[in-house]
Formats: sequence, structure tokens, C-alpha cells
Amino acid sequence: MQSKYLSILGPIVLVALLYFPARFALTFELFGYPVNSPSAGWLGPTPRKAGQGIEDIGKVNSWRCADTAVFAKHQFGCHLWLRVFGYSGA
Repeated sequence: MQSKYLSILGPIVLVALLYFPARFALTFELFGYPVNSPSAGWLGPTPRKAGQGIEDIGKVNSWRCADTAVFAKHQFGCHLWLRVFGYSGA
């Protein structure tokens, strides 16, 4: 009986572990420029559908929208991305 539960639980755990990184990768440009906000500081990587909320100011993008919900939804991933690319202490 335990074997049956493990065979069902294994794929569920695997999907759960892959869901959040995949969602983060589909939401942001992982190898794009970092986003900085004048009011909030470093936010994370550039969102894929940023539209007019983003302004290219060189090798950094500036966030011009008041709504930072996309970064708040992916807070852990954004902080990890900033740390990996060396922007966490900046």
C-alpha cells in the first residue's frame, strides 16, 4: 500500500519542485538587464512583458510604474537572481 502512495506522491513532488523555477523563468528575462526603481531599489530581472513600465538607461533598466506586484510575486526568485548576478549588496 505504501508503494502505491509513493508512486503517486513522487510525481506530485517533482512537479511542485519544478513549478516555481519554471514560472519564474517564463515571467522574467533571466539573462536580461537588472531592474532598479528610484523608490524601491533593486527589484530583479527584467519582466518579459514590461511594456512601458521599463526604461532602458544603459546596462540597467529603470522601473517607472508604481506597481511592483510582479516582483513581489516572485520575491524569493528575484532576491536569488540579484544575489547570483552580484546586485544584492549594491
